[in-house]
Amino acid sequence: MRIVCEKGFYKFFPQDVVEVARFERKLGAKLVECEDYFTFTKLAALPNFSFIGQLYSAPLLGLVNYAGKREEVMAKNGYMYSVLTNQIVLKITFVKRMNYEVNNYIFLNTLPQAYNFDEYGIISGFHGFVDVDIMKFKIERFFYENI
Repeated sequence: MRIVCEKGFYKFFPQDVVEVARFERKLGAKLVECEDYFTFTKLAALPNFSFIGQLYSAPLLGLVNYAGKREEVMAKNGYMYSVLTNQIVLKITFVKRMNYEVNNYIFLNTLPQAYNFDEYGIISGFHGFVDVDIMKFKIERFFYENI
């Protein structure tokens, strides 16, 4: 299954629906349809706009007035999705160093957490694949936060 993470927003593109069920069972998290992809329930529920001081994703409030794609709105407000807690959280609350080996691809045993960092900077997203039978993640490329 293809995975695209943009600005901390996870999108899954299965080749068939069986991949979704296998992934959910092994990861222990529910995926739902959203536009032309699958994503985590909390991400699918996000609005494509925010207003300062208004509820954005309980209990979080909008920090900026902004309208756009869900991932852009989430990023403009300084929020991200936590794979560990299945919650929308402030970006700063979840930063740790990622260790991996680089060959043609980066191979990981767990779903990468956006906004962790490596020697090149803070990772805001990535493109890759997951083999849902063995839950191995093959990352083609990381994208970095502009600071």
